[in-house]
Amino acid sequence: MKEILLLTVRESRPLTGLGVLLQPESEARVLALWPLHTALLVQLHYPGKQEISTIASVEEVARAGEPGLRSLLLTQENAPLPPIGTEVWWLGEEARWEDLL
Repeated sequence: MKEILLLTVRESRPLTGLGVLLQPESEARVLALWPLHTALLVQLHYPGKQEISTIASVEEVARAGEPGLRSLLLTQENAPLPPIGTEVWWLGEEARWEDLL
């Protein structure tokens, strides 16, 4: 399967006990293809050309009076904090939550 660009990171924010939330530069419409909390095998393409494979879950962030925005959450313990401009590519597979335990 061909890799699909899910989003380019505008902001990455650690969430204590949950992981690292990745906010997209622009609306990541492709993330609407999956239900919330779906775990995806992804590859982070850092601006400096480094690539890291990991698992991210599909999430939605909503602020009062605004529609929800699909985002990704890196859920592994000690998840990396990707810099602005990092591209997140889907590797064509969903992950099983059992694999994370």
